[in-house]
Amino acid sequence: MKCLIINGSASKAYPFNGKLIESFSAQLVGHVRAEMARMGEVSFEELYLCDLALPYCKGCYNCFFKGEGSCPHTAVYQPVMEKIREADCLIITSPVYALNVSALVKCFYDLGAYNHHRPQFHTKKALTVSSTMGGYAKKACKYMRDELMHWGFNCVYTLPAVRMGAAEPTPKMTTACQKAARRLYTDTASGKLHSPSLRRVFFYQLWRVMSKNDKASADYAYWHNNGFAQREFAPGVKLGMGKRLFGKALKGLLGKAMKIKE
Repeated sequence: MKCLIINGSASKAYPFNGKLIESFSAQLVGHVRAEMARMGEVSFEELYLCDLALPYCKGCYNCFFKGEGSCPHTAVYQPVMEKIREADCLIITSPVYALNVSALVKCFYDLGAYNHHRPQFHTKKALTVSSTMGGYAKKACKYMRDELMHWGFNCVYTLPAVRMGAAEPTPKMTTACQKAARRLYTDTASGKLHSPSLRRVFFYQLWRVMSKNDKASADYAYWHNNGFAQREFAPGVKLGMGKRLFGKALKGLLGKAMKIKE
């Protein structure tokens, strides 16, 4: 199993009582790694966003209309996307800064906004990890999870932790890390693809229909060249009869509302 770790902390260590301590998010991930390695053979690769010098999204819309390869920052960003594609699962972390994720993580997601239009990671599982001195760890985890779900991730688990000044994870936090690790490892190893929520079916149909607006666009090429436009949902992901009917009805309604002809 290949697991990619993306660490969104602005620093790898911080001073505490006169010595440098590994970032708290990284310590939490360390316990996750140890438990996953105990369960089976896992190769880990860890990227620190602070090492990548990710530039800010310019809002040029090139990734939407012309494709992600036309982004002015593609040389820096696309190698990260390729690592996600090669991995079996993903762990992404962020401390809480100003009530939400770090600027590094926000920048990372901004540059990948085209994945909302062209979700591609339908077989992937992930874990989001966030630590805070006070509150909003759950909010940060949810934000990271929601972004990955819009990117197509099949299932995303969360691991929020409130440290309240602690330099190291408490036994309770360590237990939570181990539990999250077992869930991520077992789910990834099973190869099972979970049925999507109605909300996810809605967005799939939305982008599926909207892709027909411009036949010269990257969205049209993605949905039609991959055959996704002819499917009710991503390959290998089963829909129950209710969700299938919901998707078909929604597709028709969206098409009429947008005046898009088949």
